[in-house]
Amino acid sequence: MTRRSTLLLATLLLGVTACDKPASDEVAAQAKPADDAKPADDAKPADDAKPADDAKPADDAPEQVAVASGLALGQRFAAFEIINCESGDQYCQVCKYGPSPKIMAVGTIDDEAFRQDLAQLDAMVAKYGEDKLKAFAVIADVKDGALVTPLGNKDELQAKAKALKAELGIKMPVVIPAPKNEAPNGTFEDHYQVKQSRTIMFADGRNQVKYSAIAPSDYASLDDAIKAALGA
Repeated sequence: MTRRSTLLLATLLLGVTACDKPASDEVAAQAKPADDAKPADDAKPADDAKPADDAKPADDAPEQVAVASGLALGQRFAAFEIINCESGDQYCQVCKYGPSPKIMAVGTIDDEAFRQDLAQLDAMVAKYGEDKLKAFAVIADVKDGALVTPLGNKDELQAKAKALKAELGIKMPVVIPAPKNEAPNGTFEDHYQVKQSRTIMFADGRNQVKYSAIAPSDYASLDDAIKAALGA
């Protein structure tokens, strides 16, 4: 074998050895799990997934307060249609008084004590001034332990309410709940939930009830509520 042939053979053998040798470092590197394959932090339950504090019952959530008759403190006067006993006009007295603090007295036509209530409440309005304090009386029927909308006797009750206002000589409007298409006035009956005659309620300029009582022995608490609402 010539020297040239020997060199050629050696070169071929070296080439074969280099190609057949496994690249262990590269294989090992490929065999290892890539960092990207690890569970991402984003895959962990997010803090946002935990129940929010807002989902817990609020400590200051208003409680439902049962009242014997009328609205409880903190509730609001709602708009409802009435019939003015003098003019016969149908409108919303709560709306007409707008942002003025207002007294709403509800009773029956034959309740003698309610008549005295109206006289005292009218005097209270005069004391503070009609420009600062408003009041109105609602005369309703009694049925199944609740004060309700007069239906078949609407005209008769309106006439009696008109006579009552003239007899007492009061300035406040005396009204009756207006039926809706010959049906009960839902807002008056369902929202106000008046169960007894002589239910007296007072709301501030936002129509939020600040005083609510049945047949009060005196009006000292009402007077305090009015003063607070008026800033007097």
